[in-house]
Amino acid sequence: MKMTPPVTLRFTGKPSIADKHAAALAGALMVAVAAVFISGPAAAQLSTVVTPQHAWNPRPDASDFVVPLPCGLSMAFRPVFIPDRGYLGEIVGYFGSDPRSEQDWTENFNRRHKIYLGSPLSIEDLPAPYRPTAVALKNRLLFDEKSGRQLYLIGKYELTAAQWDAVTKHAADGGVSGEPCQFDPKAGALPVTGVSWYEAQQFTSKLMDWLLANHPEALPSIEGDERTVGVVRLPTEAEWEYAARGGHLASREDLSSLDLFPAGPGNDLSDYGIYYDGASERKSQPGMIGRRLPNPVGLYDTVGNVSEMTIDNYRIAVGSRLHGSAGGFVTKGGSFNSLYPGVLPGARAEFPFYYRHGQAKSSDMGLRLVISSVNGGNIQRLSEISVELDMMASDDWSLTVYDPVKTVDTLIQRAETDSEKSALMAVRATLVASISNAAELRSSELRSHLMDSLYTMMSMRANNARMVAAAAGRQAAVNNMKRLDALFIGNDGSDDDKKAFQDAREEQIKIRDRDHAFLQDAESSFLVMRGRYEKLLIDAKNNYRNEIILAQLDDIGRNIIGDDYFNREIRACFTNVDKHVKAVLKGASPYSIPRSELEVKPVDSKMPKPTV
Repeated sequence: MKMTPPVTLRFTGKPSIADKHAAALAGALMVAVAAVFISGPAAAQLSTVVTPQHAWNPRPDASDFVVPLPCGLSMAFRPVFIPDRGYLGEIVGYFGSDPRSEQDWTENFNRRHKIYLGSPLSIEDLPAPYRPTAVALKNRLLFDEKSGRQLYLIGKYELTAAQWDAVTKHAADGGVSGEPCQFDPKAGALPVTGVSWYEAQQFTSKLMDWLLANHPEALPSIEGDERTVGVVRLPTEAEWEYAARGGHLASREDLSSLDLFPAGPGNDLSDYGIYYDGASERKSQPGMIGRRLPNPVGLYDTVGNVSEMTIDNYRIAVGSRLHGSAGGFVTKGGSFNSLYPGVLPGARAEFPFYYRHGQAKSSDMGLRLVISSVNGGNIQRLSEISVELDMMASDDWSLTVYDPVKTVDTLIQRAETDSEKSALMAVRATLVASISNAAELRSSELRSHLMDSLYTMMSMRANNARMVAAAAGRQAAVNNMKRLDALFIGNDGSDDDKKAFQDAREEQIKIRDRDHAFLQDAESSFLVMRGRYEKLLIDAKNNYRNEIILAQLDDIGRNIIGDDYFNREIRACFTNVDKHVKAVLKGASPYSIPRSELEVKPVDSKMPKPTV
C-alpha cells in the first residue's frame, strides 16, 4: 500500500492548539510513521510511549483533512471521491453480504442489495488550504477534469474517548480558551463506547456549534452562499461501506464482489482489525485507535474494534433491495467481540434506539463521523444541477421517441374532477418509476455487453498466448527431428543405438503432431471468437445510443486501476476494445480490424520447416 510521507495540514486563520501540537510532533513521527506504511504488520506497532497525538491521529499523513477540537485536540478525516461527473454523479453497486451457509438463516436479512451513493460536497467547497491536496489526490487517480469532483470526508479513526470528552465536557470552558484539558493518553486513545445514538447526535451538534464559533474556516462552505456550511454527522450505511471497501481505490467489480478490500500482499484480516477468532481468550475492551493497518483510502479499524453507528434506519434486504420497514439503526464493522464474517465491510446489524430501561448503549459500540454538505445551496449550484437533470433526461433511451409522461401530464391538465386528477397522478408516479427502472436496466445491459466484448478480447489474447507456446513447441520438435536425422544417417552404431535414435525421433513426431493439431483447433477457436467479437461491436452500435456507449466506456476504463499483471492485461485489452467500439460508432467495419490488434503475437498455423 503506497502512502505519502506524513506532515501536518494547517488552515489559514487563527491557529489551534492542535496545529501547534501536531507541528511539534510531525518531525519526530515522520520516520516512524513512514516506516509503518511501507512495512508489513510486524512494523505496524506504535511506540509504547503514548502521547496526546495518539488520541486523535497516531498515523498522520500529508493528505489528512484535519479539523480542530477543544482541549488542543483535533480530528483527522480522509477524502473519499465519487468517480463520476457532476453533482448528480453517483455510484451504483451491490453492498451487503451473501449468505455463507444454509444453516445461518440470519444472513438472509443482510444479503447484497442495490445502493446508490453520491455526495453534494465538491472540491471547490473545501477550505482553500486543502483544495490542492484534494486535486492532487484526484489527479493521481487519473480522473479526468470533470470526474471525481464530488467527495465526502470520513473519519480516519473511530471517535476516541478524549475527543468525546473534549467536546461534551470542555467546549464551553477550557475548550474555548484553548487550554489543554487533562486526560490519560492511553484511556483517551480508546474508542468512545457506552453512548447512545441520540447522544452521538448531540455530540455532532455541540461540535458544530463550537467549530462555527471558533474555527469556521475549518469547515467546507459553498462559495457565494453565506448561509450554508459543511456539516459533521454520522455516516450513511452506503458512505461507511463504500469507504470501508476501499472507496475510489477499488474497482467497481471489486466493490460489488470482494468480501474485503484488496489487501496488501501477505496480509490477512487480523492485520486490519481486532475481533474474536473463536479460539483465544476474549478481550474485555477495544484497542487504541490506529494499531492495525489502514485500508486503501487510509481508514483504520473499520474491521472490528468497536461496531460503528450509522445515521440510517435498519431495513431487511429483500431480494436485491432494502425493505420499506424502518427499524432500529444500522451498525457496521463489528467489534472486538464479533466473529468472522461479522467484521467484514458488508456485514450489517440492527441496534435499537431504546430498551425498556432507556436509550440503548453498548460497551462495544462507538462511532465514526463524516463531513458532507447540502444538495442545494446558491442559485448557481441549483442551475448547474438543473442542467445536469436535463442532460440525464435527454440521455434516457426510453424518452427518445415518445414521452409517455408528457402525455399523462396533458391528461392531468384536462381532468375534470379531483378524483380523475388523483388517479392520473398515481399513474404518472408509477410510470416515472417504471421508466427510471427500465433506463437503469438498459444501462446495466449495455455495461454487460461492453464487458462481454472485453472478456472476448481477453479470451482471444489468451488463446493466442497458448498458440504461441504450441508453435514454439512444434518448431522445437521439428528442429529436434532434423538433428536426430543428422545423427542417425551414416551412424555405424549398434542396433540398440539405431533403435534409440528412431524412438526419440518418433517421440518428436508425436510432439510435433500434437502441437500442430492444437494449433489448428486454436485457429478455429480464434475464428469463432472473432466472429462473436465482431457481432458484439455491431450490436452495440445498433442497439444503444452513442453518447451512452461512450459514457459507459469511460466509466469502465476509469475502474481499471490496478498495477498488477492481471490489471495490466485487462487495460491492454480494454485499450483495443475502446478503439474498436469508437471506430465502429464512426462507421468503420468491424470485419476490417487487423488480426494484430486481436492477438499478442502472430502465429503461422502452417507446418514449419526445420531451422537447424
